[in-house]
Amino acid sequence: MITVTAIHLPDLLSLEDMEVLRRNVSPARKEASLKFVRQQDAQRGLIGELLVLHRLRTHYQLQDHQIQFEQNKYGKPYLHNYPDIHFNVSHAGDWIVCADGNVPVGIDIEQIRPIDFGIAQRFYTEPEYQLLMNAPESEQLTTFYALWTLKESYIKFVGKGLSLPLDSFSVLQNDNHEYQVISAKPIDMASFFRHLPIDSKYQLAVCAGEPLSLLPLIMLDWTELIP
Repeated sequence: MITVTAIHLPDLLSLEDMEVLRRNVSPARKEASLKFVRQQDAQRGLIGELLVLHRLRTHYQLQDHQIQFEQNKYGKPYLHNYPDIHFNVSHAGDWIVCADGNVPVGIDIEQIRPIDFGIAQRFYTEPEYQLLMNAPESEQLTTFYALWTLKESYIKFVGKGLSLPLDSFSVLQNDNHEYQVISAKPIDMASFFRHLPIDSKYQLAVCAGEPLSLLPLIMLDWTELIP
């Protein structure tokens, strides 16, 4: 079963708290956090890794010496020696979210902000763009981000990063109102989608290799991530 864990962090942490975060992540994540110009970006990355570590320790009962992060050739992180444990992280605005389970999973959260719909012409397929343009004007912005999070969650689920262009596939509802991927190229893995309500100013979508009829959402404070 896929589980989604979320941290709401509206404020910048103190420098002391940032050091607490850095002491509890991998050396690679600590080093990366020191290179960010904006502190908000640094703390998102640190908390994202701590979310994964928290789930691995509490749900999968892994000890720290058993946790070794690696990346595939497209940059998607995975857990060395535990191929049946899958996880993915996303962040936007005040939210950091993590999805994990025993099947491949991708998650994407986006803050709903005004946007030039010309972007949709560049990155959406023609059926998706028509769906957006045909939506009532009051719903177009939400529709744009609903589509965007679905597509991004699928790319992260597949784990091929930017090598899979957004306009190379569609994510549309079938006659049963279930989202499905439509692509001219063969699709290797079955995928299932679900939007998850988290905040009226955000869109959150999950894509996984199993049906998502039940999708627990666990809300934590960042301090709960520190062992």
